[in-house]
Amino acid sequence: MVILGADDGNIITTLPLAGVTDGAVFNSATMEVFSSHAEGTLTVIKENSPTSFEVEQNLTTMPSAKTLTLDSKTSRILSIAATFDPAPPGTPPLSNGRIARGPMAAGSFSILMIAR
Repeated sequence: MVILGADDGNIITTLPLAGVTDGAVFNSATMEVFSSHAEGTLTVIKENSPTSFEVEQNLTTMPSAKTLTLDSKTSRILSIAATFDPAPPGTPPLSNGRIARGPMAAGSFSILMIAR
């Protein structure tokens, strides 16, 4: 993840993530950034000061839990996920290098609530 200065756009720092970012959100109440990854991980980055950031933790979530939002009233992260059937034989990989998937498995849609 690249952290930029809001005033000048200069790079403050870069930090490693536990997967390929699909969504990110900043919680101003806790001064944390959350980055979700379809691989089934969530990286939490803490802002210690305007020029100091660090990876606080990497959580295991659920494969496909890549879309997220912040409930600012509770500071909970909500993410959606599901399991998917295999892609039909011969289906090429997606343009981003990920493996294509088949249709969503019936009854597998989940809403994950992530909180302390």
